[in-house]
Order: sequence, then C-alpha cells, then structure tokens
Amino acid sequence: MRASGQYRWILLDIPAGDGPQIEQQLALADQVFLLLNPDANCHARLHQQPLPAGCHLLINHYSSASPLQQDLHQLWLETLAGLLPLVIHRDEALAEAMAAKQPLGEYRPESLAADEVLTLANWCLLNLQEAEG
Repeated sequence: MRASGQYRWILLDIPAGDGPQIEQQLALADQVFLLLNPDANCHARLHQQPLPAGCHLLINHYSSASPLQQDLHQLWLETLAGLLPLVIHRDEALAEAMAAKQPLGEYRPESLAADEVLTLANWCLLNLQEAEG
C-alpha cells in the first residue's frame, strides 16, 4: 500500500502488549501512537511495560468532570515524554458514529470528539511532516 503512493498515512489499530506479531507490526511503523485511558489501571500498567521508542501518547476517553482523571492528566503532563498536547474526551457521538458505520466527522461534525480528532489530524500534519523527510 505504501509503495502505491496512494496513501499518505496508513493507520493500524494493533493490540497492546508484546509478542512476535506485534513487534513485527511496530517495526514497520513510521510513527506509533499509544492511547491512554486516564484511570488507575492504565497508570499502573503504563509503568510495567516498556514503551515503543519515540511513541506518541494520547489521552483517550477523558472526562474533565472526574477529579481522578484531572489528576492523572496533570501528572502525565509533568512526567511522560511524548504526551501529546491534546486529549480526546469521552463523547457518545463516537460510539453512535461507529454503530451507524459512518465516519465521526460526517455523522456528528459538531461533536466535541470530531473537533478533537480534527485537532489531532492537524497536529499530525504539522508535527509529522518533518519525520517523513
């Protein structure tokens, strides 16, 4: 697919963990994004496994109404290199779009999650062009 020149980026959703198949997939990646759920389980597991070199960390399913999530967000901002300067909030529009089998930006373009995914895309355009060469 890359050789065709038809696609600028190819996104793969691979499971967390380690193993030969996952290592092969990570070795092929130009960029790696690791999604973090702001909860105690994720925080504990985050420090139990090595992170892929140079990976970008993105907080997903964030609720600013949760004091725990606010605290984890602040802690991660101060301690995690590679944490992106944006979050994806928990938004029912994302689940609804998936159930309707439509892209979020078409299904609910006015939703918070759609706005944040667009912000993520713009961040990638601005920050990953240099990495592409």
